[in-house]
Amino acid sequence: MRSYVSPHLRPVGVALIAALLLTPGAARASLFGIERDTGRLYHISVDNAALDLIGETGLSNVGALEYHPGEGVFYALTMGVSSISSLYRIRLAEDRGIDSVEQVGLLGIYCYEGGLAFAPDGTAYALNGGSTLARLMTINLETGQATVVNPMEAHHDINGLGWRADGMLIGLDATTQTIRVINPATAASTALRTVTITPGVGTYGGMAVPPEGATGYFVTGGPGAPNAGSNALYSFNVNTGEYLLIGSFPTSNGQHVIAGEGFSGLAFVPEPATLLLLVAATPLVLRRRRR
Repeated sequence: MRSYVSPHLRPVGVALIAALLLTPGAARASLFGIERDTGRLYHISVDNAALDLIGETGLSNVGALEYHPGEGVFYALTMGVSSISSLYRIRLAEDRGIDSVEQVGLLGIYCYEGGLAFAPDGTAYALNGGSTLARLMTINLETGQATVVNPMEAHHDINGLGWRADGMLIGLDATTQTIRVINPATAASTALRTVTITPGVGTYGGMAVPPEGATGYFVTGGPGAPNAGSNALYSFNVNTGEYLLIGSFPTSNGQHVIAGEGFSGLAFVPEPATLLLLVAATPLVLRRRRR
């Protein structure tokens, strides 16, 4: 398994995230995004889409990112053939850098850019597996092994995935340019809303949905994607699909330039009070999962 750890940093990702959230003027919710081509991890403002570079993960062909509140770490998926596509665990450090990037294991299935979401019972769902119809999968967080749930009912390219409070998955589809509701038991989906933006959703992107509330977020592909997206951050209502532009990412003359393929993963981190409660419960959560 691939793993690298900075000798000068410590695995205290929860402390860093809490510090970011408690910074004066910081938003209650916090977003983190990862670039597909560079593997750079950013903190993204939910107020105006401003970027704060966290560090280099060293990963490439990243297809999804999700935050596990019970463990205080991020999980990422890399895409490709079955001998390459993998699950990774990313820990942050107290000095706002990357502490470690650990390969958990191979997915064991061909995958292309998609999404990752955790159900309340700890089940990790992922898209897109397979090469014809996208396949919904569950991921073992201890081994990285993927298990196919079912193929989707038609051709879709889900760029981001989230868990909705009613027990359904919700995703951003580049093929139909829609926000879709996905049944986690069957992978069947229905369109919630058409996304009409210029030049479009794009080949890559990401979605993050909070465990409570009706507001989620999604990002669209960058200018260097095979099919360019609008390269921006949006908020949306997870029940109606109504969306709103928060801000575009700079492609030139900006402090942090997103000029390549763009973000392919987006993760939501709870507000400080919720995060601290989740951190306090971490030992219990880990004990249950290891059983």
